[in-house]
Amino acid sequence: MNLLEVILGWQMRAKNIKPPEDTGVLPARGGLPGPAFFPEGFGLQHPTPDAPWPNIMAVGHNFGCEDYRDEINASGREDDKAAWRNFRGLLTDADVPIESCFMTNWFVGLQPGSKQVGEFLSRPDSRYERECSELLLEQIRTLNPHVILSLGLAVVGRAHRIMPSLRPWADARNWSVIDSSSIGAVAYGVKVPGTDVMANVVALLHPSFSPSNQRHRRTAFPVKNPEVDMIKSATAGTAAAKPKRRG
Repeated sequence: MNLLEVILGWQMRAKNIKPPEDTGVLPARGGLPGPAFFPEGFGLQHPTPDAPWPNIMAVGHNFGCEDYRDEINASGREDDKAAWRNFRGLLTDADVPIESCFMTNWFVGLQPGSKQVGEFLSRPDSRYERECSELLLEQIRTLNPHVILSLGLAVVGRAHRIMPSLRPWADARNWSVIDSSSIGAVAYGVKVPGTDVMANVVALLHPSFSPSNQRHRRTAFPVKNPEVDMIKSATAGTAAAKPKRRG
């Protein structure tokens, strides 16, 4: 079974996760053939049957809103949008090929309307949150990433729910809390319960806002591009920068 076949199975599972009622969240659609974050796309820069198995996972919060999904439907890809472009540039600056990375989301489903930012769930829903987490854990278990990149404060703040050793990041209000935490912004050798995975986990700004918000990280990391250094540190001495092939 090649990587695309595995991801197609995950997409079917994502589309079967029913959003909680009275929250406005819409079901995942899938179906984008070009580069796009999972579950709407395959989460790969080059989604082809011979795509190498990635050693890095990037985890966003959710794909976005219904209008954004409709906007990119005609082209079938989102690698010309700010989040993807900025993230690709960040990896390039860190000497990591984007082919090494699988781009996914914590939650499946789409926000209603045209609002791309703001609260995704209007109220907690244990069943929905559990099913989304179980799918994410299946992706981690299967890909066995050496590095996990958490994109945005909302993801970083909930990462402890599947990786308990990241508790110092729990519900952080700002990046100062993350950067000054007992584990810092890069956590090494993090165990993922329910899997055999041990990965380095990096707390990153959401790539949509990363270029203009690097100043928030320079308080703790007085260098020009703090997050580039974080990724380099997390991937140093690992096979993460080299995509692998199976079969």
